[in-house]
Amino acid sequence: MLTEYKPKLNKLITIIAKPFVKINPNILTFLGVIPPILFFIFLLNKNYLFALLMFLGLFFDTIDGAVARITNKITPFGGFLDSSMDRISDFLLISAFGFSGIVKWEIIVIVAFLSFLVSYLRSRGELAGSGKISLAVGIMERTERIIFLVLALLAQWLFPKVIVVSQFNIAEVIFIILGLLTFITALQRIIVAYHHLKHI
Repeated sequence: MLTEYKPKLNKLITIIAKPFVKINPNILTFLGVIPPILFFIFLLNKNYLFALLMFLGLFFDTIDGAVARITNKITPFGGFLDSSMDRISDFLLISAFGFSGIVKWEIIVIVAFLSFLVSYLRSRGELAGSGKISLAVGIMERTERIIFLVLALLAQWLFPKVIVVSQFNIAEVIFIILGLLTFITALQRIIVAYHHLKHI
C-alpha cells in the first residue's frame, strides 16, 4: 500500500544513498541483514530500546537499490540477492517475538507463513507474467509489516502485562491483526494475478 508513495521519496533516498556509492550494492544488501540479527539478539535479552533502534538500520534495504541505480550496477543477481536477504530478515524479525516469549508460537508460525506467501505470490506471479505485470499490490506489503512489528515491540515495552482478550497481550493482538491483513493481501495478489495472467 505504501509502495505507491515510494517514487515521491526517490529523491530523498538518492541523497541518502550517495555517500555509499563506492560500496558494491550487493555488499550493502548483505549489511542489511545485520540490524535484524542484532534485533533478534536484543529482543531475546529484553533490550527493547536497542531492538527498536535496529529498525532504523533497515534503511540499507532501501539504499542498496538506489546505489545500484546511481552506479548503473542493477543486475538480475542483485535483485535475487536482495529478495533472498529480505526473507532472512523477515524471519529474524518475526521469529524473535516467538523466541523471546512475547508472542505465542501458534501466532508466529501463521504470520511468518503468510508473510512468505505474500512475497512468493508476487515473485511467482511476476515471473509467470514474464515481467509484464506488477504484483506490488495489497494492504500489507513489507513496509507495512515492519510498521506493525514496531508497534508490537512498543506495545510490549510500554504495556508488558496488559491482557486484552482471551489471554492475548497487546503485541499478540497486533500480530493477529497483522496476520489477517496479510491474508487479505495474499487474496488481493491472487485476484490481480488471475485478471492479468488470464490474458497472457
